[in-house]
Amino acid sequence: MKSPLHLMLTFTAVLLICHKTQGQNGTAVSKLWIEARGHYGFVAPHHDNIVHLTSQHFGMTELNLFMRTNGDNFWEQQHKYPLKGISFLYTDLGGNPYLGRAAAVIPYLNFQLTKGQKVGLWFRFGVGAGYLSRRFDRTENHKNIAIGSHFNAAIQMMYELRWRIVPRLDFCAGLGLTHFSNGAIKVPNLGINIFTLSSGLAYKLNRTELPRKVSETTEVLDRKWEFSAFAVFGFSELYAAYGPKYYAFMLSGSALKPIGHRGKRKIGIGLDISWDAAVVESMLRISQEFSHPAEAIRPGLSFTQRMDFSRLSILMQLGFYTYTKYKDDGYIYDRLALQYRFGKHYMIHLGLKTHLFKADMIEYGVGYRF
Repeated sequence: MKSPLHLMLTFTAVLLICHKTQGQNGTAVSKLWIEARGHYGFVAPHHDNIVHLTSQHFGMTELNLFMRTNGDNFWEQQHKYPLKGISFLYTDLGGNPYLGRAAAVIPYLNFQLTKGQKVGLWFRFGVGAGYLSRRFDRTENHKNIAIGSHFNAAIQMMYELRWRIVPRLDFCAGLGLTHFSNGAIKVPNLGINIFTLSSGLAYKLNRTELPRKVSETTEVLDRKWEFSAFAVFGFSELYAAYGPKYYAFMLSGSALKPIGHRGKRKIGIGLDISWDAAVVESMLRISQEFSHPAEAIRPGLSFTQRMDFSRLSILMQLGFYTYTKYKDDGYIYDRLALQYRFGKHYMIHLGLKTHLFKADMIEYGVGYRF
């Protein structure tokens, strides 16, 4: 049987492949660039218990393939013609004997924040798959309490400066964060955060330059409130390692309204109702009194933001529990998710829920947009 993380990564790949095949009207080769980049950085000690994993600075190598969008799809015009690509990362993590080596494959979108044609500030965001050669083992590697599995989700964010040297050659320099975690599918799972400075060169493989397209008639944007609902499930482990998995379920609804003249973002409020068997077990462990497992139900309200890229959407939520009997998780939770829409109404959901910097679970679900 495949592990839950393998299923999650396969699910992500299917979403991205479906998205990539939407509206490929331009010749892909004429848009393709290749980029080589070198990083130098460190593992941040975001928890006192992992200081022994963060003592060295090290290099990281990155190879990118990306395309400059030219407005074939309306969402590309809405988001000011972002770059879309895939990044391949490798680092030896400074030869750390507990973490080993790390590699990742991360599809991403890169958004231009300034209007410059030759020089511009960009923001890159990507979610993909990562592999670390050393994980926690109670006999052979008990000091690695950050990584509990070889395969992990990899999330990368980067602010970068891009300078067009000549028409087919770019210089780039950036400040970035790369995060590895398995979403508490396997503990221990404190995760690692790698902060780096980087620079590199990008080269266009084809001389053809496709002009940017602008819609002759502005697409009518629906400014009405949009309502949606989805149901998800997930599972996680509790400390200590090698224990059972605990299932969780959630129902969520949201009301969102487009903002800005391009309508590329929607913001609003969400209502969540969740139940987690791990909460029941946690209350039992601390001898907290409760009369029925239903007392682990936690209602919550959230500030919700969604960005749409044709059928693919990125959902971000920051919420608080209006009631929780179990207090150790705190009252604040957040969610980062990919949603893919089929037809006009139906969608599938893949998300990561956390309590501030503590991963809670990876979520799988289905939903409906009214």
